[in-house]
Amino acid sequence: MVRALLTWLVSHAADIAAELRGVAASRAVRTAMLWLWPYAGVIVGLDLAAIYGDATGAALPAQFFISQDHSLGEFLEYALTGSCAVMLLLMWRRLGATAYLANAAMMLWLTLDNAMQFHEAFGHWAAPAIPLPAGAPVAANDVGELLCFALVGGFWLTGLASALVSAQRRAAAHSLLIAAGIGCAAVFGVAVDLIVHWGPHTLAALEFQTWLEDSGEFAFINLTFLLVVAFYDAEKRRWRTRSGGVLQPQLV
Repeated sequence: MVRALLTWLVSHAADIAAELRGVAASRAVRTAMLWLWPYAGVIVGLDLAAIYGDATGAALPAQFFISQDHSLGEFLEYALTGSCAVMLLLMWRRLGATAYLANAAMMLWLTLDNAMQFHEAFGHWAAPAIPLPAGAPVAANDVGELLCFALVGGFWLTGLASALVSAQRRAAAHSLLIAAGIGCAAVFGVAVDLIVHWGPHTLAALEFQTWLEDSGEFAFINLTFLLVVAFYDAEKRRWRTRSGGVLQPQLV
């Protein structure tokens, strides 16, 4: 099964490379970067300043931290993941490829979870049912949060895999790249977050690990947004070309 999966992925390598070249050449991506990255750069700068202030006793507003609920950075993340969900839903409606729908559902979940802290609530709800030995390096609610992500991720990957089996090559390449971006963001948001809560840390180590978690997740959400912008713009141009300037549903 693993060999078959690797063979399937290799068969799409040329399509993925071609789509990445298209992203690099996309005018829509360059325009999005001109609007997005200055603001993102300010947010990262404020986060670093807040971390430095926290370490030196010169506290700055909590909203400067990217990790803070409803902070400036989190509001940008809501906008990016929510926009991705909308664009992917439109691509699914126009193209009929359910792989777009699977990724749209995941983007919608990320937006709602980020804003409403569903996984934290699930972690505290499940904590009493999670037996941990005395002196465990991690709290039961942290394990519960990991289980929540595992359940959601399992549903997403199952739906995505079943959709990719019958997806056309371009839709498959798009969806694989988007899924890779989501997966990389999850590595920082889930795995690195667990490391932050695992055992005791020095103040310097805790500050660095927290910064790594937040900045890594923030960076990959930004990059995944740019991927979706490039793919949506390219498909929209194809729709207009095929319909003589009037958008019509098309199957790839």
